[in-house]
Amino acid sequence: MTKLELSNTGFQINNVNIEFPIDITVLKQALGDYRYSKKKYNHIYTWDDAGIMAFSKEGDQAESMGIELELRDYDFCAKSIFTGEFIFDGQELFQYYENNKSQLVKLFKGDRSGAFILNGISVWFDKEDGKITSISISAYEKEEKPKKVSATIDPEFEAYRPLWQEWISEINKIVSTNNDYYNLTDGISTEDINQHSELEEGIKIPPALVNFYKVQNVDYDAVTSAFQILINNWPYELIPFQDIAEEWNSIQDLQFDEDDLPEQEIDFEKINTDNYANPKWIPFATGRNGDYLLYDTDPAEKGKFGQIIELQNESWERNIVADSLEELIQNEINNLKAGKTEHFDFIVGKEN
Repeated sequence: MTKLELSNTGFQINNVNIEFPIDITVLKQALGDYRYSKKKYNHIYTWDDAGIMAFSKEGDQAESMGIELELRDYDFCAKSIFTGEFIFDGQELFQYYENNKSQLVKLFKGDRSGAFILNGISVWFDKEDGKITSISISAYEKEEKPKKVSATIDPEFEAYRPLWQEWISEINKIVSTNNDYYNLTDGISTEDINQHSELEEGIKIPPALVNFYKVQNVDYDAVTSAFQILINNWPYELIPFQDIAEEWNSIQDLQFDEDDLPEQEIDFEKINTDNYANPKWIPFATGRNGDYLLYDTDPAEKGKFGQIIELQNESWERNIVADSLEELIQNEINNLKAGKTEHFDFIVGKEN
């Protein structure tokens, strides 16, 4: 039976010492003969009976290893799943996983699985529908990023701090902070503001939104987010501050030529637009279907600066859903307190 053991003192496969990058002759010593596949960008060594693969860029040393827990159809994949033993820090790996999920490290943007790091080696879990299907082992070098300090909140927006705290508190009652989709991060820094707040010459993210994100920000996730707002039975997920410009540009791409404009049925006394959207509407939450929640910095005569507009893509409906950002978030908090939490069903269903 194949045995892998990773500890503070080293990494071994069948009692053979392993260091990354791994010489293929060392892997052969540890695992025996292999099946070789040459692909366009790498060389793959497969131990079919062990359910193990090794991947090499140049062919002589492997930069990573894969352990298969489900059979796959690719020709280079192992023909059997791994049935050996993997000891991690003195414990069986999957038992360690169940007891130490809070120690999982996200290796890349949008990583919903995470990895354990030990002795300079990462053990990353590939998951499908919440089930671990394979494991990737490679050297780990922590990327040293300059430490960012959240920018100081302007005094007139201090009310955002308790508002955020209450919103977080209510979400935490529903979604575990260890959930794959719990994507809360520290507030934005001065550097973030300088880099991302200008959308176009003369159009900037307004101070209220900037200060809102000074308290907390969120990471991007490719699937969904725990920080969402339910409007008309549709969840809108908070957009990471650094992605607002990209979403704003997506909206501008949908503006019509004057001759092609369809008839619009909106409250023109409060909402100021002569096209698909007003460029001074700033998106901060997305429905992931072309719909957005927008902060209005250019209202019509009877509208309010800072009113929140729901922009629906296919129907072209543009409705005011709150008079302010504070009202919008407070409404969501009140709904959560009242038990209106169905928009979290998918996220909670994915709890590990």
